[in-house]
Amino acid sequence: MGLFKLYFLHCIFAIFPGKINVRILLRFGVDPALRINVFDELKLGESFAGVFQVQGFHNESRAFLFQDSWRNVRVKEDVAEVMLQKLRDKTEFTVLATLKQERLNSGVLLSIHYAEHRYLELESSGQRNEIRFHYRTRDQRQHTEVFPYSLADDHWHKLSVAVSVSHVVLHVDCNRIYERVIENPSMDIPSDTTVWLGQRNQAHGYFKGIMQDVQLVVMPQGYISQCPDLNRTCPTCNDFHGLVQKIMELQDVLAKTSSKVL
Repeated sequence: MGLFKLYFLHCIFAIFPGKINVRILLRFGVDPALRINVFDELKLGESFAGVFQVQGFHNESRAFLFQDSWRNVRVKEDVAEVMLQKLRDKTEFTVLATLKQERLNSGVLLSIHYAEHRYLELESSGQRNEIRFHYRTRDQRQHTEVFPYSLADDHWHKLSVAVSVSHVVLHVDCNRIYERVIENPSMDIPSDTTVWLGQRNQAHGYFKGIMQDVQLVVMPQGYISQCPDLNRTCPTCNDFHGLVQKIMELQDVLAKTSSKVL
């Protein structure tokens, strides 16, 4: 980040402590190193049987129809390892997706698992009207957080699941639906872990419908990139420490500049 941008952010925090306009922060964008675009990593296109590019919720990115039940949409091992390296041992992350799911379909949007151990899996059940977040806890137990909500209604929805240490926040269509305290997820992801899109594996959890903008953002409030109008009311501990570090860097630069001038 340039000195001018850093100075500008410092001024904004100083003038408006406790309530910062998120639109100003968004102008600086999300660090690409913190964002994983699953479609891009997969190089998703006509090369995957049962997946077809279609008109999406908007025209700014590609959307794909997941149609058949014999798909094999799995990220290549070397690409998956690069993706997982960004997530490994992290305590704060957000899963984002824009989707239009067929009525009564029960399917997995994104699954990261090793053998039977699901480290991160997001599932929408149209039969039970539930959103399910599967993960592995720090004490190596499998856990599922169930959110009663119907996504499988053949309408477009924006979905966000944000995790910050022991808290999870679920947004649908930019509305905060649930906020809960959960057991700390473990992102101690082993090598050879597989990443699947639109299914749990080759035989189960087939999502049917359209997906767009499926992303992982390695920050707890990644939903602001999906819904810029949401207020970012409370900074996390990582936010605070990051701000302190930036201010210290700014003070150091200003001190060196002042000494040169004098």
